[in-house]
Amino acid sequence: MKTKYRNLFWVLALAAALSFDQLFWQKPGGINFFIFVLIALLGGLIPLWLEKVAIPWTSYLLLAPIAFFALMTAFRAEPFTTATNGLITLGSVVLFTLTLRNGAWVRFNLKDYLVNTLKFGLNCFAGGILFFTKTRPVDSPAEIAETSPAEGAELTETPKKSRKSAPYIRGILLALPVVILFAILLASADPVFNARLEGLVGWVRIDNLGETLFRLTYIVMVAYLLLGAYYYGLVESEKRQAGPAEKPMVKPFLGLIESGIILGAVNLLFLTFVILQFTYLFGGTDNITVEGFTYAEYARRGFFELVAVAVISLGLFYALSQVTRREEKAQKWLFSGLGLLLVAQVGVMLVSAHTRLSLYEAVYGFTRLRSITHIFIVWLGILLLIAAGLELTRRMGRLPFAVVLVIFGFGLTVNFINLDRFIVERNIHQAISDDGQSDYAGLDTHYLYTLSYDAIPPLFEIFDQAGLPADLKEELGGLLACRSVTDPAPQSTSWTTWQASRAKAASLFESHSQDLENYLEMKQGEWNAAVNGELTPCYEYGFGGLD
Repeated sequence: MKTKYRNLFWVLALAAALSFDQLFWQKPGGINFFIFVLIALLGGLIPLWLEKVAIPWTSYLLLAPIAFFALMTAFRAEPFTTATNGLITLGSVVLFTLTLRNGAWVRFNLKDYLVNTLKFGLNCFAGGILFFTKTRPVDSPAEIAETSPAEGAELTETPKKSRKSAPYIRGILLALPVVILFAILLASADPVFNARLEGLVGWVRIDNLGETLFRLTYIVMVAYLLLGAYYYGLVESEKRQAGPAEKPMVKPFLGLIESGIILGAVNLLFLTFVILQFTYLFGGTDNITVEGFTYAEYARRGFFELVAVAVISLGLFYALSQVTRREEKAQKWLFSGLGLLLVAQVGVMLVSAHTRLSLYEAVYGFTRLRSITHIFIVWLGILLLIAAGLELTRRMGRLPFAVVLVIFGFGLTVNFINLDRFIVERNIHQAISDDGQSDYAGLDTHYLYTLSYDAIPPLFEIFDQAGLPADLKEELGGLLACRSVTDPAPQSTSWTTWQASRAKAASLFESHSQDLENYLEMKQGEWNAAVNGELTPCYEYGFGGLD
């Protein structure tokens, strides 16, 4: 592969790795994640833009989810949301690299996604080496030999200069790590030399040899992985064409009778279960209590299992659609009918799971897990509808692409809902009865205390509300007072670590400091919250909570 900007690739990869160290070493997460993703992407794109390499618009589409989910790590502090943003960003970057020069990710079938992702993973180990062995500058000696004599005469001067300077560049690059290693060892042996060296290179902490070597090691590793990704995008992505989406992953080998028996047996089992659901769940609370269960017990027992059944059923339907022979039209419609019946019954199960979860939340309140499950059920239902439509149009091979879009939709929903704010608002709303009185005994302040900085602004908003029941205000005041002394939001020391929720929480703690002091009392060296005439040690707020 010939490229005019071969050296620029590895220089930018090294620069991105150095930025990773400066952005993240002993620093909290925030907007630095977005900055690093931006630097890493530009490191691979700038040489391609300079070389005017054609990149399809479908590849550029992936920059939208990459930018959004990377940026949202600076606006959401809740752990699951942060993890979701990070994983979707990473997955989108990998997908962007896989199909950089062909934009085929919108046409990939399941085999394409799996095979190309596996190849990319293997490339991460060898890509940095392949970059130097499989690419060469445009004016390399090998290329000059392929030109005509006249053309070669015109280009003779440039390669001669390159050949003269190349040994010096290689020598400097080889000497640099050796000199750095000896400088670190000598600085550790002599304090005067250490002080002089730190004055020249302030970011290197010679007094901590292990830390310095560790940082240098992961900088090299990050640069190597980035260079491998750049190589894949530059060379390999052009080769990875999408197979026909409607073509099965493997040649169909299972007859309709076998598949029909499988789908028919599962449908029969599901039908029995669905009938019971209508009888006991949709028929009212009396039908449940007759069987010896409380409403909350019945609700808690099954919603996760029902979600698992839905996921497995969808996977089973897709797998059978790929391996079942259906030559005749009647066979195709029979298989589709059994599959759509399965999808319909799974849809009823999802409604049941959603209803069970709502019943449980009505009694015990909202948690992250329950809220996330609600969102997941909704998007799984959307995926079921898409699967039904794809089966009717004979395009079931497009389901993996639909899964990618549903993952994007799930991530968007989690971010826009703001899980911890949602939990605070809903749980406190449940604690206030219709007549304006509060049932703070039913409000689990221990769980609210464990929420992220996303929960601090809504807690203060409710605390500041006029007309809030006095006992509930006391509870929230004690919670926030303890949080202000046991887990205060640290102020950002650098703009690169700015995080919206953390900054807002720090500002609110500072502006309400005098109000919160009224709820605090020091006793035997421990902070206590004075709430409704009782003292509660602040450290106890971190224990217990909803399950």
